[in-house]
Amino acid sequence: MSHPEHTIRVFNEHIFVIGDLHLGDGTRSDLFSLGNSVTKRDCMRSLIKTVREHDGVLIINGDLMDLQQGWSIDRVITANAILFRELSDLGKDGKLIYIWSELDEDLSYYEELLNAQTASTVLILDEKPKATEPVESSTTEQTSPQEVHHNDGAVWAEIVQGFRFNPAIDPSNLSFRGKSLHHLVERLLGTWIRFPLENFPTLENKLFFWLLHKLDWTGRKFKNKGLQGFTARAHANQIGNPHQVWTELNGQLQSDEFTPQGSLLVMGHSHLPGKVDIDQETTLINTGSWIFDSQTVLHLETTSKQATLLDWASKDEITAVPYTHLTSTHPMDVARLDSSFADWWEQHYLGWLKFNFEHPCPSSSASTSLGDAT
Repeated sequence: MSHPEHTIRVFNEHIFVIGDLHLGDGTRSDLFSLGNSVTKRDCMRSLIKTVREHDGVLIINGDLMDLQQGWSIDRVITANAILFRELSDLGKDGKLIYIWSELDEDLSYYEELLNAQTASTVLILDEKPKATEPVESSTTEQTSPQEVHHNDGAVWAEIVQGFRFNPAIDPSNLSFRGKSLHHLVERLLGTWIRFPLENFPTLENKLFFWLLHKLDWTGRKFKNKGLQGFTARAHANQIGNPHQVWTELNGQLQSDEFTPQGSLLVMGHSHLPGKVDIDQETTLINTGSWIFDSQTVLHLETTSKQATLLDWASKDEITAVPYTHLTSTHPMDVARLDSSFADWWEQHYLGWLKFNFEHPCPSSSASTSLGDAT
């Protein structure tokens, strides 16, 4: 897969950011359709209405459709026809931006079907630019239809796709076979094989974790780096560090390999919603997902510099709680993050496929992972 790396710079008083909807074909393995999918689609239509009422912009930060689950674009469109039509109308009015993710093999689905602008990064400008005359843009940047302006405005927020910080993903050599096989197994078994185990304590998932333990033992016994890496990623998903994105991001920040362009860094991909200060200058916001019982929305109010992360159904605000154990300096939290799958197994496995899900760490009990795929 090869998509252009380009940035859209935009200013608007009201910007709404969502991501990880994983719209599928409406069958029992469709993540979006779990629970009450009709209510969830109503929530999305309510959000679109709110975007229009505020004359705002909707930014979808990756993983809108899950073609590995739905198998074809036609099946996904059929299951979500009304929602696609309303998103398409929003795109026609220049109010829809899509940040592509590692799952997107063909951007024409978004550019032609939804009339959306596509980008690899979106920068939210600090204030409305004074200059409004068109200028020749570079090959790596696009201007938003909301404003045509010079590209030297101060940046308040940077919105990127979190898969770029997933150490297990090589954007230049992507394969969807594993993900497709995972969906097929779930579809055939009619069950969930996912992290964290306490959220999906099915017999099949317990058997999967039992197998992970055997793979972990084999990897350590024979010093197999492939197996060790696989179980390390599984362990990170289980303890609330989905896909090791948090660890990789911090490593890149410490080494200056990556430097946020604004005071807000907005990501998705790992499905764990929350707001947390990375340092004194930058706040990380993960927009979560719209799968299972989650429907999280980030509302950016540019002039007042307000960033509100909330569940769109209940309107309850989401804070830093899910990330408490990742930023904690408490020795037990640090030890948990430095532990291994073998350590987790020893603490939680009771024998005969029974597990104890109580966390020994004080802050870790507040951490939840919203159904990350294996």
